[in-house]
Amino acid sequence: MMKIFGTHSGAFHADDVFAIAALSMLHPEYEIHRSRDPKVWAKCDYLVDVGGYYNHDEKVYDHHFKNGPTYDDGLKMSSIGLIWSHYGTEICGCPDIADRISRRLIRQFDAIDNGVTLTHHIEDFSDVREISLSGSISMMNPQDHSKTDDVFEGEVVRARLMLQTAIAQAKHWIDSREGVELALNVAHNEKRSYIIVPEDCKWIEHLFNSNGNETILYAIFPNGEKWYARTVPSAPGEFSNRKDFPTSWAGLSDEAFSKVAQIPDGVFCHHGLFICATGSLQSTMKLVADAIKA
Repeated sequence: MMKIFGTHSGAFHADDVFAIAALSMLHPEYEIHRSRDPKVWAKCDYLVDVGGYYNHDEKVYDHHFKNGPTYDDGLKMSSIGLIWSHYGTEICGCPDIADRISRRLIRQFDAIDNGVTLTHHIEDFSDVREISLSGSISMMNPQDHSKTDDVFEGEVVRARLMLQTAIAQAKHWIDSREGVELALNVAHNEKRSYIIVPEDCKWIEHLFNSNGNETILYAIFPNGEKWYARTVPSAPGEFSNRKDFPTSWAGLSDEAFSKVAQIPDGVFCHHGLFICATGSLQSTMKLVADAIKA
């Protein structure tokens, strides 16, 4: 059944683009009416970022008024925050996935749209500015305002693809939790300082959220026909590690790496000493054992 989504005309921003994109995932058959005319709004099934008030029962999701809607922690919501708070679980099929998308994607749009600064310039490089996702969407506004509607619809398609990808990644991240917990239990039972996780397992954040993770220095995992070892960061998001690989391995590959590490099938060791690979689980386990002793 065709649904009509209403929002404002003129320049668009990330919150209205993503709000319409989210609604389009619930209602694939839709039209977008961009206008500032209340007579046009009256014909819409959903109103986003316009209307002057917020009322879920009436399907009006605006936030441009005094004392507008906020999260429990006080962060003001934008139109995408409102849409996601009501429909995120339905879109994702799981409240845990919806919550992760909210924390890692949606709330940045709420913050920026409500004047919260999330980035700062680097004093040593004063001309360097990070372009946020919100900023990249705003950049797409054409100079020719007669073309704004067409560009807006293209940005909705791009935002929908991003939401779909984020949902798939969040599901995979949640599914990885069980593998990390099992790997950590095995490591503790065998009294070793590394875990072995399945291929493409998202392990770092889950590891840091697990009791007893402090003793784990490395993770081993397969990738195609190769086996990798990765250092555990000193903290999530940090580039320093609990324990680097030996400095004598730095930047080596193939025969040179195999010779120095005394294995038959070395592939490489990154010059940053945080990841290395071999052609077998046995060789990678040896690398880790030697690194622990070093």
